Amino acid sequence: MTDPDPGLSGARTADRFDVFLCSTRADAGSATAVDRIEEALRADGLRVFRDTGIGVFEPITRELADAIAGSRVLLAYYSRILPTRYACQWELTAAFVAARRHGDPADRVLVINPEPGTGHLAPVELADAKFFTGPVTAETLPALVGRVRRKVERAAVPLGAPAGAAAPAGRRPPPRLVGRYPELWAVHSALHAAAFPGATPYSRPVAVLRGLPGAGKTALAEQYAYLFHDAFGGGVVRLGPFGHLEPDDFLAQFPLALAKAAADRLGTDVSGLDLDRLRELLADRIDAAGERVLVLVDDVPAGLPPTVLDRLLLPSERVYTLITSRFGHAPWDTATVDLTGLTPEEGLRLFAEFRAPEGDAERAAVLRFADRCGGHPVTLRATAFAVRHRPGPLTDDVFAALPDTAPQAVRDLLAGLSPLARDVVRLGTVLAPVPFPADLPCAVLGPVGAPELTAAVDELVTRGFATRSDGELRLQALVVEVARTEPAPAGFAGRAAEALLGRLPGDRDFLLQHARALAEHAPGHRVRLLRPVAAAYEAQGDPATAGEVHAVILATGEATSADFAAGARVEIACGLYAEAVDHARAARALAGDEAERYAAGLAEAQALDCLGDYAEADRTFWARHGDGLPAEGEERYRAALAVALARRLRGRPRDAVALLEPLLAELRDAPPGPVRDELAPATRLEYARSLQLAGRPRRAREVAGAVVAEYHASGRERHARCVEAELVRADAMLALDLRDLRADPDGWERSAAELRDLERNYAKRYGSENPLTLTATVFADRALLALGQPKQALAVLSATEQVVLRVLGDDHPLRYRIRHGMGLAHAQLREFGRQAELLEDILEPQIRLLGRAHPETIESRLDLGIALALSGRGPRARATELVDGAARDIAEALGAATELSAKAQAAKRVVRLPQPFVSALFTVERLIWPGREKGE
Repeated sequence: MTDPDPGLSGARTADRFDVFLCSTRADAGSATAVDRIEEALRADGLRVFRDTGIGVFEPITRELADAIAGSRVLLAYYSRILPTRYACQWELTAAFVAARRHGDPADRVLVINPEPGTGHLAPVELADAKFFTGPVTAETLPALVGRVRRKVERAAVPLGAPAGAAAPAGRRPPPRLVGRYPELWAVHSALHAAAFPGATPYSRPVAVLRGLPGAGKTALAEQYAYLFHDAFGGGVVRLGPFGHLEPDDFLAQFPLALAKAAADRLGTDVSGLDLDRLRELLADRIDAAGERVLVLVDDVPAGLPPTVLDRLLLPSERVYTLITSRFGHAPWDTATVDLTGLTPEEGLRLFAEFRAPEGDAERAAVLRFADRCGGHPVTLRATAFAVRHRPGPLTDDVFAALPDTAPQAVRDLLAGLSPLARDVVRLGTVLAPVPFPADLPCAVLGPVGAPELTAAVDELVTRGFATRSDGELRLQALVVEVARTEPAPAGFAGRAAEALLGRLPGDRDFLLQHARALAEHAPGHRVRLLRPVAAAYEAQGDPATAGEVHAVILATGEATSADFAAGARVEIACGLYAEAVDHARAARALAGDEAERYAAGLAEAQALDCLGDYAEADRTFWARHGDGLPAEGEERYRAALAVALARRLRGRPRDAVALLEPLLAELRDAPPGPVRDELAPATRLEYARSLQLAGRPRRAREVAGAVVAEYHASGRERHARCVEAELVRADAMLALDLRDLRADPDGWERSAAELRDLERNYAKRYGSENPLTLTATVFADRALLALGQPKQALAVLSATEQVVLRVLGDDHPLRYRIRHGMGLAHAQLREFGRQAELLEDILEPQIRLLGRAHPETIESRLDLGIALALSGRGPRARATELVDGAARDIAEALGAATELSAKAQAAKRVVRLPQPFVSALFTVERLIWPGREKGE
């Protein structure tokens, strides 16, 4: 017989009782006290229900569920023995879950603790409430009755009455689970520990549920989500399973799973957001909604370092995270709940769902077998199913002939499946061990009708081998592992690959995992299967993983020109420029038409630009194709964006503006899709950058501001491109605001103070971590150099750098601006070697991000040459080459009548002087901070 749902679904909710009195007859020492309590409650006119009919191993009755649903409060005599009794735990769970729907559960579930300690009390809310503590005596009984009556009077409806609110998102019926109430309370107490300081040693709402394969971890997590759905008004977010993945693969797959969950929840495109930005976006939305959310992260793999845990959590106090794992993660500083074998009573109840033991002898034989198999749920369920129709009594001899380990029990049961059900399991062996579309077997297994497939799946579900939900089928992981010991029929993987290809990329991250798994089993389909996988990682902002997948594609010998060009594109994003050049040239060699040759050449030129080899990029591509674009389509706009970037990197921002301006009107009219959603904002951002460098900050501010507004309006304010647009807008706004601060040396102190005022103003308007505020902070920090305060400048620049690293990342122009300022501070301290080290580190990234002719890059080149000369590091020829090259580019890009040009001309003379003259104090002062007179 199956116990009623502890969620009280289907229970009668008539207002029949005031008090449901929960206690155990096994606690003989407290029976008298409970009798006195019952008598006193009844004497006070309260309607009392007390269960006295359910013994050990007896099923929970529908009458008992109806009695709880029809009571105003539950009063538990919570002795140390009560938590060990199945029926009492069922009653307490049912009442507590129902009470939560009406408010504070401690107002409806009342605990008498007759023991000196509280360690046996669960969940944490009841332990913290301390409704009544100490022995119940004749002197204390009236007070107890009075407290109960007041709670009853405040309860307007019985426990089972509907709460009126709609069910939150994500509620689904859980897989069948027997018992596990102590573990359920341990999970609940761990998740809610932060609300009850001192009640548990943990302070954040995170729990790890750990156990062997098949122990029921996922089922218990789903049971918790189902029973406590009302506690999480924001619903449930499900991620995983991931246990089949290596740690590195898990860290790549987790963002895809979270992105899908976020897109479903927010109803917006979250592509292009890396894991940290995705977590922040989802946390922001949850905080804005003001409702608690439960996140289930199912089956994380072994070997994850402690730092990974924080990357799995959404940074919101309203998020509660339950993680399941087969393995221990000892360094993780979070509560861990171990799921061991079932208790004897739980094991007997699970067995009885398939065949109820008749009499004490059969019951004893089942209990001995449960002990022999360690209470493993899979073994017990498989054994019970195997003997469900066996004639004759169940004896020790019968069980001795049956396996007592889960893998062998599963293997024996698999042999008895129908051919179609076995084929569904075999399909699972060539797929990833994650859910798959419930109708996929029909496409793989030949002419199979829906009724036949439904019957086969029912076989698997009945045996605990599979679960169904939301149009998906999930095979039990242990069952798949056992089935993999026998190879799938020939051609099976190929048919599965063909069926899956028609569904890729799909709207589920599971499909991409199946594609990767099938790529191993069906080599003839490998390239076609892996292309959408690589594209998905690239679109999500993970070029490193996309590059790993492309490497597999390129190694097959079946890669096309387009494959090599795509590989080069992600290698550029990863900073592997030399490799990108090689693969772009391979793409050009394989090109079959002019479009492929253009795409390959474009990729090669972009990689060469990133290497700073502008001459080779011009020779191989830009000189011949720089002014020609594809006629139409997505590639036209991608090419235009690349050409504009190339012009900007070469110090020709006005040419980039001229190229992009006519395209902006076309992009405004583009239909929904990649062109409008990705290329249009990218093009406008490049247009804004070029405007800023072309000396049009007001227009640059307007365009960048429009890009920012667009991302915010679409709910994608955490997108990296939005952050970049905010920085461009910040630079443009500062350029306008600083026009009145360009004072002569006599006004440096006033200008520095005004910069700090500007920083405070931005912080007040936009927040202290807004890119505009951070940009103003860097300007104000660097102003200390003009005041001759290098040590103070180093301190504030270092502090600002930490914020920039956290908010904008390490590969960002603003960080390089900070590092350049730190180099100037070291120069003022005569630490030219340290200045040279800092500038060596930032020069190549600046060339890649900003271009060789960008004013900031030019200044870094110039200052590096000066630092090398003043420190005596390296050959003098390199210092001379850097200074001369910077001087030429200053004259071409900025003109001769600039302060930086004067500095460059002085540097050209200095780097050619003998070392003793180079070290002269006056010369050094002029080169460190041009415009200042000696002694100022």
